[in-house]
Amino acid sequence: MANPVLNAPTYAGELALPYIHAAVVSAPTLHGGNITLLDGIRYKAIIPKMSFGAGAAALLKGGACDFDTTATTDLDEAVLTVTDQMVNLQLCKKNFNTWWQGDAYSINSGVPDDYADAILLYVAKYVQADIEHTIWNGEVGGATGYAAFDGFKHLSANIGAATALANPIDASATVLAGLQEIITAMPAGLVGDFENTNIYVNPSVISAYNLAVGQTGDGYNSAVVNAPQTKFLGYKLVSCPGIPTGDAMCSSKNNLFVGIGTEDSDSLAQAIDMTPLDGSDNYRITMRFAVGCAIGEGADQVYFV
Repeated sequence: MANPVLNAPTYAGELALPYIHAAVVSAPTLHGGNITLLDGIRYKAIIPKMSFGAGAAALLKGGACDFDTTATTDLDEAVLTVTDQMVNLQLCKKNFNTWWQGDAYSINSGVPDDYADAILLYVAKYVQADIEHTIWNGEVGGATGYAAFDGFKHLSANIGAATALANPIDASATVLAGLQEIITAMPAGLVGDFENTNIYVNPSVISAYNLAVGQTGDGYNSAVVNAPQTKFLGYKLVSCPGIPTGDAMCSSKNNLFVGIGTEDSDSLAQAIDMTPLDGSDNYRITMRFAVGCAIGEGADQVYFV
């Protein structure tokens, strides 16, 4: 085989790392192995790509006595960079006193641990929602409202323009025709790979799909009685609340990557009682973490609008 071508510390609060790590990895898109999650990344991860030549440079050769070096290999890579994110929230404890006064609360006793946990969990829930939407809509410097890091829609647009659907997939009257358009436009390398190829849609699309199925033939029994249908022509429909209604993405789950920073050095979650520090009646929630997205092989994905 021919040589490959290379293309170019003061602690003032209670640590609560599990909250922020759980908030990141529990975004709905990341559930069930529907994309590839890279955990523990320090700044960036390299996603290698390899392809082989065709014709006289193809990998497979006819049998011969001599060693044949005419097969060509092309090595390339995609880069996933995690970017630092933070949450800074200040609350006045006076507004929450009724939550814990029954537990013999006094201004000198601080916030009870169980209520501190409850506040952290509540904030983490909203962090999770923002991460879910940014995974799909994120655009640094853009006007999407999610500018923390670039998401899959923007990354796909960097590769090529989105494919417009003639039949909206968020309406029961047209969802079947719209999904058929997606199958027709599916990259050749994904066709028939039912195990790994997914169609990522908003939950409203799955609802419209089941309503459409329920209105045809024996569809009611299939779509309602026997649980909602989450496959179309053998391909899994993945419910992603962060993807805009009416949009869709077709890709292998092995081609979409979300990376998060190392839990020990890049993640921080603290609940800080400010009373003993500055005399105020404030309570601060601070979280720091790193997250990012990448698409491996641009030719093996299509974004639909």
